[in-house]
Amino acid sequence: MRLQFRVLWFENQPQDVRTQIEEIEEYVREVGFIPQIEMQVDASNLNEYARQQQLYNEVDLVVVDFDLGNPDENGDHVAQMVRRGFGFTDIIFYSGHKTVDLRNLVKERGIDGVYCMERPQLFERLALHIDQVVRRLSRLEAMRGLAMGTVGKIDDELRLLIAAEYGACTAAQQSQIVATLDDLVASGARVQAEGYAKCEDLAARLESRAVTSFHLQKLALAITKGNQACGDERKLLGKYDNEVLQPRNTLGHAIETKGDKGWEVTSAGKPPITSVDFRKLRQDLARHLANILSLRPILQGQRGKETA
Repeated sequence: MRLQFRVLWFENQPQDVRTQIEEIEEYVREVGFIPQIEMQVDASNLNEYARQQQLYNEVDLVVVDFDLGNPDENGDHVAQMVRRGFGFTDIIFYSGHKTVDLRNLVKERGIDGVYCMERPQLFERLALHIDQVVRRLSRLEAMRGLAMGTVGKIDDELRLLIAAEYGACTAAQQSQIVATLDDLVASGARVQAEGYAKCEDLAARLESRAVTSFHLQKLALAITKGNQACGDERKLLGKYDNEVLQPRNTLGHAIETKGDKGWEVTSAGKPPITSVDFRKLRQDLARHLANILSLRPILQGQRGKETA
């Protein structure tokens, strides 16, 4: 499970669908994913894409225009190659021709699982298709995995950031970093112990836990305190606990059940989370991941200027 929504698009005149591409990119962001649309003017790289898809399954949707400028390798031929090489990956087949004509081409080639549409319908139908994909990805287990996986990536990035800053510091500053981390861990353990001591029954004791990601966030804030070069990034980092870590912890104990309108998610956390909140959480995960990934280059660039 990942934040990226990747589209492989075959169109020999990309400028003709630039508006639709921009609309789709905006729509993918609105539903909480990071759009990655790769344009190909022909099928010359298709075998390599198919190999990568078989290995990593990174393409979520393939979009194919009928007229690719080569009568021997038009869109119906490309769609057939995609189906053979990409397994059950969804395919959108479009053209200025009537939908029924496209369906006949697909039928003649015996291609299963292809959605046919006319060019004027492209954005509307792609948006509907993306909605269906988002619904599948909004199941609790998928969302829980996305949150945990993204936080894991952020933890790794914060470790690299802290280690890099530590290596660039003086011995006195390094001692301060270690002392700050020691204090954070000790303080966290003390709070955990105090909270556990107040638990009155077994259920409350079972709910108590340590949050190591929180320590990493606080240490990164301490290291970058007063640094004007990353003031905006640091400000957003200060919201990481409320916008990412706390919802992640709540997801870990949420429950998914069948309801009249489909799968329903309930939780006892504060604040509680339901599937309605998933889009906002995806947006927050993407925003914080991008923000934290930007911190280390900013700090390295600043040190380079100081050295020069």
